[in-house]
Amino acid sequence: MKVIDSIDLLKREGSKLAKPIPVEGLPSMEFDCYFAEESVSPQEISAIIPNCPQDLLEFWNSTRNARLFTDKVYGQWGLEILEPKLSVQITEQFQQCRKRDFLIGDLIIGRFLGDSDLLLIRSDKNTSDYGTVYVVLPIDPRSDWYLVSNSFAGFLSNYIKSCGNKYWVST
Repeated sequence: MKVIDSIDLLKREGSKLAKPIPVEGLPSMEFDCYFAEESVSPQEISAIIPNCPQDLLEFWNSTRNARLFTDKVYGQWGLEILEPKLSVQITEQFQQCRKRDFLIGDLIIGRFLGDSDLLLIRSDKNTSDYGTVYVVLPIDPRSDWYLVSNSFAGFLSNYIKSCGNKYWVST
């Protein structure tokens, strides 16, 4: 599925895709998707992220940032896709804190709500893993991170199919 098709689907039906989850003694968790009204121009993106993978560029050309399958009641679930400038800032912080695990071309593009996992895309065109997407675990070494897709478009499609569940974690 193309990125723009995924965004359109989430805008149209995002709140209906994930069914409410009962929480004992409390209101059920309900989910929704939010998208920034403004987008980012290709020129603005290329100025700060020169090797941005095409499908991520398409996402940011459609919306500056998004929150996918966000728990509307408790705020303890969902994924925030960061805007480009914040993505670069968080990546710089990540590089300082996780020097052993950081590789040139790593770009943090998202944060999972309710835990410390991050979404990372490889943006070094000179490597064979250009465009691949990983879930970064907060204290585990790079070798334990989840390779969740070979592309951002693939990740987004799989994340939608799983209704915001972490499909890469075996239960």
